[in-house]
Amino acid sequence: MRVLDYLMYGVAFVGPLAFLPQIFQIYSTKSSEGVSLVTWVLLTISSALWLVYAAVHKDTHLFFASALGIAFHLVIVAGLLIY
Repeated sequence: MRVLDYLMYGVAFVGPLAFLPQIFQIYSTKSSEGVSLVTWVLLTISSALWLVYAAVHKDTHLFFASALGIAFHLVIVAGLLIY
């Protein structure tokens, strides 16, 4: 495995962590004011399509990043629907 492969595994894990502040904001304030449901639903759909693409092409880096992203997107969408 090349160095770039290891780097991309790290990116696949760290990249989706960028969504955590949004999750914490929604759930800690119990408010979704100023956060667009449409945006997060579209991001979820987009990530799901990338997940399918990654599975078809057996791209583990993209698959992992997409799967983790979808999980965080769904947590955000749930928070938007609840609050």
